[in-house]
Amino acid sequence: MNHREITNIDYGFRLNGNPILFYKDRSLAADESTHQMEKALRQLSMEYYVFDRCLQCGICSSSCPFSMLKIDEHFSPRTFIQKTRLGLLDLDKEELWTCTNCGSCQMVCPFEIKLPEVMAQLRHLVVEQGAGHVPLSIKSSTSSIASCGNPWREETATRTKWLRENGITQDTSDNKKSIHIFLGCLAGYDRRAHKTAEAAMHILKIAGIHFKILADDEVCCGDTACRVGDFSTAKRVKKINEENFLRNNIEKLYVLSPHCFSTFKDLFSSKEMKNIKTAPLIELIHQLFRSRTIKVNGNIEKKVTFHDPCFFSKHLDIIDQPREILQEIPGIEFVEMEHYGKKSLCCGGGGGGIWRDVKKGERLSEVRLDEAIAVGAQIVVTNCPYCLSMLEDARQGDEKYKFLEIMDIFELIRKGMNYENN
Repeated sequence: MNHREITNIDYGFRLNGNPILFYKDRSLAADESTHQMEKALRQLSMEYYVFDRCLQCGICSSSCPFSMLKIDEHFSPRTFIQKTRLGLLDLDKEELWTCTNCGSCQMVCPFEIKLPEVMAQLRHLVVEQGAGHVPLSIKSSTSSIASCGNPWREETATRTKWLRENGITQDTSDNKKSIHIFLGCLAGYDRRAHKTAEAAMHILKIAGIHFKILADDEVCCGDTACRVGDFSTAKRVKKINEENFLRNNIEKLYVLSPHCFSTFKDLFSSKEMKNIKTAPLIELIHQLFRSRTIKVNGNIEKKVTFHDPCFFSKHLDIIDQPREILQEIPGIEFVEMEHYGKKSLCCGGGGGGIWRDVKKGERLSEVRLDEAIAVGAQIVVTNCPYCLSMLEDARQGDEKYKFLEIMDIFELIRKGMNYENN
């Protein structure tokens, strides 16, 4: 058979600007990896025909936080969809890794096109099928999650070392009323996030809540791996966590990070896990405030604003709880930024963004801090370790933000409590 008589298959994806083509006659494919890539591309084309429903109205791009950046070229969902649909998307460019999965585009799309899901599938094609470029920082974090259960190749014992050093003890009895706390990777290993977890556990102790910490048995929840397309690693760590939860006979699990909770929300819908009740820790703290179990006596004379984590406000509809807590703290003058609640601006950390190196002037966190300054805020409060990290990095990198203080809501509650109770 003459090779020139064979027509090639173009699935509409590009590498280094050139089409990824495959022989219609599979016997001429180079090797098994080529077979796998062809299969993945065909499946992707069938599953995400939804792009054909896009009318290019541009509502998604106007709601995208990247539209707030004052740069010549920025990520646009509308343009991304059109490039993908026309076969002009280059899988060897950074564009594929820019989206933070904040969900703003999906929330406003008249046809409910699930761009974050499509993005994860495209990234999967690159990560596990080798069809393009993967940023080194993301490759390093997922490799570490796969081998060590966390993004920094840290030892498991490190998760509990800082707890012991800070004198944080957990309930070691068989108390049936004890709750379990899932720290997550940042609160488990990151020094800045340690303060958030420490504050949360002090609040629980003062409220008389008995708790156990799963630190020794924890591995990454799998959020990062899943959203950057490394589905096999995400599946592996979810399985490990599931086995640990069942082995520890957990009945109530509270999670510090909205990203962890978003991941576990689906995990606990399975038959094996359905009896485990899970919730973000902010909901428990909110209940303790409403029941007056927690009282804040200290007077904080500051102008405070709240930055909504996307995975709480847009994905899980947790908006009012933190605001009701803040309004209970004496002395606080609470102000809203221009964008808040479901229309809040993303910090840039989701969808693997926390592992990417983004240069100054192109960070969504800087746009967010500009909004805080515009309303005269002195403290920016949030309730997500990703947001805390991204906002802190932006603050430390620019003199104009030096008068802003970035805090997790648990830290602010702790600060406002009567220290005689500690």
